[in-house]
Amino acid sequence: MNKKIIALAVAAAFSAPAFADTANVTIYGQAHLAYDQYSGDNATTAAGTQNGGNIAPGASRLGFKGSEDIGNGLKAVFQYETAIRLDGNTALNGAERDTFIGVAGDFGTVLAGRLPLANQYANDANFFGGKIGDAGNFTGANGVASRINNAVAYASPKFNGFSGLVAFVPNTPQAAGLAQAAANKASSYTLRGDYAEGAIKAGVSYQSLATNSTLSSATILAVSGGYDFGAGKVAAQLVRNSDIGQAAGINQNIIVLGGSFKLGDNGLISAQFTKAGQKGTTVNSGATGITAGYDYSLSKRSTVYVAYALVKNDAAAAFSATGYAHGGVAVPTAGEDPSVFSVGVIHNF
Repeated sequence: MNKKIIALAVAAAFSAPAFADTANVTIYGQAHLAYDQYSGDNATTAAGTQNGGNIAPGASRLGFKGSEDIGNGLKAVFQYETAIRLDGNTALNGAERDTFIGVAGDFGTVLAGRLPLANQYANDANFFGGKIGDAGNFTGANGVASRINNAVAYASPKFNGFSGLVAFVPNTPQAAGLAQAAANKASSYTLRGDYAEGAIKAGVSYQSLATNSTLSSATILAVSGGYDFGAGKVAAQLVRNSDIGQAAGINQNIIVLGGSFKLGDNGLISAQFTKAGQKGTTVNSGATGITAGYDYSLSKRSTVYVAYALVKNDAAAAFSATGYAHGGVAVPTAGEDPSVFSVGVIHNF
């Protein structure tokens, strides 16, 4: 009897007025958890060695999105997406993923909110997004966040395979927790063009990033191309970082090469190679990353996988084999060669 009363009370609390118009809302997300075994980072630091096992949350997320016709061929669109830490380290992290409101029509889409920054290009040739060996550990390095607040963007419709995007951030926010400086404010912008038709994909993006107008803007030019031949895919990318951190002359090139190939109806094998060249005039500041993995689809929504990632850092480099969208341990000590073996499960809903 008491259980029935409680059930009725809960139903009343979430009665019709509270959910009167939810037909335009889609709830979606991903649950991703992995066991990672680290080795190769043997340096003695204040935090100690990072070798050993760890449970990593992957790219788990929860989102709400939808649209509503507002007349004259226009739609109001919105999305709210937050990261979920399935390992128990902070359950919700606020609107830290793509979160926006906007208007869409035949002219294209205009959005405002928290939008991709490094993610505009970091996944163009990335076969391990959200896993160990994520290409973003290289392409999204050099102080460029995966997303940025206070952004406005226009995305064009597709014309004969071509599409474009322009994004602008007025008075670019400082590092997390710091207010925009009262003086020397600076703005940032992104220009991007894509071609996707049949088996061919190609993209080019250019970003100018600044928080201080008295310094040279950091710029990023990324060019990528890929081909889908049915039984598998291949892709390559070049990322040119210039004036990193708004420091004139501090440049670095990064390349990504990868592919995935189907094994039967449920299996997929993937491999990826990443290479960072010398950073500015700092000798021994490059690194090489190699990742290989196997995915097995349990259903349309659920996948289990195994993967191995190795990063060989030069003496002055500290690129990671984990992090970016995957989570995990901290950046390794410079000159260390971290490697990770990972077993994970992903469920999309």
